[in-house]
Formats: sequence, structure tokens, C-alpha cells
Amino acid sequence: MKILFIEAAKQYLLGLPYGFYQAGCYVKRMTDIQEEELKKVLQEFQPDLVVTAGWTKIHTLEKLQILRRLLRKSKVKHAYWATEDPRWRDEWTHFYIETTRPDYVFTIDRASIPFYKELGFSAHYLPWACNPYFHKPGKQQDQYTCDIAVVASAGVKWKDFRKNSVQILLKPLIENGFDVKIWGKRWDYLNSNLVGFDVPSTFLRNKLSYLETNNVYSSAKIVLGIQNTLTELTSRTYEVLAARGFLLAPCTPAVKETFTPGKHLACSSSPKETIKLIDYYLKNENARKKIALAGQKEVYKNHTYRHRAVEILKVVSKS
Repeated sequence: MKILFIEAAKQYLLGLPYGFYQAGCYVKRMTDIQEEELKKVLQEFQPDLVVTAGWTKIHTLEKLQILRRLLRKSKVKHAYWATEDPRWRDEWTHFYIETTRPDYVFTIDRASIPFYKELGFSAHYLPWACNPYFHKPGKQQDQYTCDIAVVASAGVKWKDFRKNSVQILLKPLIENGFDVKIWGKRWDYLNSNLVGFDVPSTFLRNKLSYLETNNVYSSAKIVLGIQNTLTELTSRTYEVLAARGFLLAPCTPAVKETFTPGKHLACSSSPKETIKLIDYYLKNENARKKIALAGQKEVYKNHTYRHRAVEILKVVSKS
């Protein structure tokens, strides 16, 4: 099949397109939705499937309307991957799919599938994954060296489990003076009354390019895996493990369903347990390295974007 992948953010461009290529597809990537350019690509490349994803700067109403009109005119199938579910499903994904009317909706949230089906869409589950050609050990660098690293944006509304997650993992480390470095947006505007604790500026670092994330995961002794929900995993869960970083996550059903705590990663159920686990693994480098290696092997074996691309192709081929 010929796949046209349209997205601007590196996280997406370094993900599914590689998976389709590894699955034997011809792949072309576009990083914007401009009418004349898209019209030309559709005429010359003649894709069998157009794949879009997420919620990024190219998703304006005007551009989404252009996308729908040209794909309908070209009679090309369109698959949208809803990666903002479930937190922004009502505010964003619903708007996106009603505007573009894709032939298939893939979502990272299994609980959202009935919602889309009730609206008349062909809906399917597709979790995040890793790309072994990019998500791999980086270079250890002094600027990223620390005991504990956080690579994540602070919450906007701190909905769902994200607030609980930082209270379990991050709060006890900040309050007990551990060597923590935080890369990500909005931490300097953290509402301590809302989230339940304060993060002094001494813990904060500059904005981090997505291309640098592997270097952080390889330079820190432990990486915190903040989760958004109890039932699904964030993209960084797979990416940290793929980079052979040692991941400490909250003990959610999704974590325990997908990975084995103590074998592929460590997980904590309380602030007290977080302190205990951090103390232990900071002192036991061999244990950290053994678990990190097992985690990398697990995601490379079962959770790559080739696996996800194959799932999309199976759905499309049946319709």
C-alpha cells in the first residue's frame, strides 16, 4: 500500500511512518496541509490511505476542511489516530472527526471506542509504541545527568489520574530534596493549590527538544513515568523503555497489564513506596541496568510502530 502521513510534530513523524515502511508500505510524509501542495501530492503519489494524528499546530479549522474536501474528491481513505483521548476527547477529537469525517478512528483509549461507534465511525484501539530506529539509548551528557529525571508537561486542568500520578511519584522526591531535574512546559506556572505541592525553580530545566529526549533517558539514573489515566499508557512509557532508561511508574492497571513490575520497570503505589524504591535503586546500579535492558527488549519485541502499522493495515484491508 501507499501511505500518505500528514503531521508536523517530530513525535509523530518518527513513529507510525517508520512502522508502515517496516511493514512493507510505500510512505510519503507531509508536514502541513496546504491546498495546492496536497492536491498535487494526491494526484502524483495516489495514496491508498492517508493517516493523520494528534492535535498540533497544523490542525486549524480551515486546514481540516481542506483535508476533508480534497480526500473526498480524490476518494482516498482516511485514518485518524486520536492520541488526546480520553482527556481531550470531547474538546478536541470530537471536533476533529466531525470536521474531517475520517473512514477510521484509531484511539489510544479503549473506553472511547463505543463513543465513536455510536457516532457512526469505524473505531479501533491503537496504543502508543516505539520506533527502534529512533527510540534507543542516547548519549550520556553532563547537562542531563541527575538521579531522577522528569520529561513531561505540567497539567492544564490536572484531570483524571495525572494529578494522582505526580503526587505519588514527584511530590515526595521534591519535598525530600532528591536530585530531580524536570524538563517540560508549564511547570513554572504550576498551581500548587490545585496539584497539592510546589516545585521550586531550582528543579526546572529548559524546554527540551524531542530529538534530545533519548539523551536525558540515558543520562538520568531513574526516569519518572507520569501517567494520565489508570487504563492506558503514555507515549513516554514506551519511549523511555526503548531508550533503555530505568522507568519508575505508578502502579496502574495499564502498567501491570502491559509490563511486569520488577522485571521491565519499577512501579509505586504511594509516596512512601516511591521513596523506598528510589533509595533502593539509586544504590543498586546493576539491578537498574538489568531491569532497563529487559524493558527495552520487551517493547522492541511487542510494542513497536511496525506492530501498530500492521494493526491499521489489517483494519483497512477488511473494509
